[in-house]
Amino acid sequence: MTSKLMSRAAILGLVLCAAPAAGQDGAYSPAQESSSAAPSEVVIKGASSLSEGVRGAKPPLQLSADPFESIRASFSPDESLLLAESPFAAAWRKTHPDVLHSDRIVQPWLTTFNGKFRVVFDVLQQLSETLARPLTLKEAKPYQWSLNVVDQAGRVFQHYEGSKRPPLELVWNGENDRDQWIMPEQSYSPVYAFLGPNNDSPRTRAGRPIRVEGMAHQEPDGMHLSAGSAVLFGSDKSGRTLEPGGESLLRAAADAIKRSFTGIPIKIKVFAATKDLGDSQGRAVQNYLRRELMLPSQGIDESAEIEANQAPFADQRVEIVLLNR
Repeated sequence: MTSKLMSRAAILGLVLCAAPAAGQDGAYSPAQESSSAAPSEVVIKGASSLSEGVRGAKPPLQLSADPFESIRASFSPDESLLLAESPFAAAWRKTHPDVLHSDRIVQPWLTTFNGKFRVVFDVLQQLSETLARPLTLKEAKPYQWSLNVVDQAGRVFQHYEGSKRPPLELVWNGENDRDQWIMPEQSYSPVYAFLGPNNDSPRTRAGRPIRVEGMAHQEPDGMHLSAGSAVLFGSDKSGRTLEPGGESLLRAAADAIKRSFTGIPIKIKVFAATKDLGDSQGRAVQNYLRRELMLPSQGIDESAEIEANQAPFADQRVEIVLLNR
């Protein structure tokens, strides 16, 4: 019976113990042990049955996460835009002058001073017209050529030459190799010279004269808008008030300044017969530009610098200089 009890304890995991016989007073007596037939069996059962097994699965974690946590701050409204007066609106108001002194808009068709000055010489076409017959590129290849741009005094202002086929187009910006620019209202004539493949006698041809009333060019001190005095103050260049054609020319200059040179200080240089005449012409140009350029901070005010110089008749002109900062 004892072995049977031990096997049951091993299987069921029970605790077996023998309860001693107790007397009337509860004390243990050896006589009672000898007189007892067999120890009583005491079984202590577990709170739950072992048939349920051991559970190893863990409960899921209940964690809350925001998938937009890294960009959540960008969703919030811009506080500056919610103000009664936004700083962006204040900055926008400063993009135009406080007082407008012009009663018209910019006229984009006045292109006298827009872009860079350029003259295109069609050298190969001039050779064909000189020979009075069309030429292919192969036929024109052995011809030598030269081009002289001559001023109205007969002096060579710029020179080009080549020993191979004359080019289809030769582009010139109005500046010569001595860093000199053509002057407004002066005539410049291109003169072409060609030498045949058998060293024939050179053939010459004069092209269309070059004459401009105004042009823009870059100088070390800034951008120069050159305007001829004849169109500004009359054919004798001695007027003290602007002619109608002169107002149109200065209007084109003002439009060019509005487009590309707003806020740059301006200096007016006048080349006239006398210094007194130059001062008067400079003030006339100053007053017109002050009205056209809308705001006094442009540099056209009563204290704006006017430089008057005495010059010969052919060189008399007005230079509006947009000074480098």
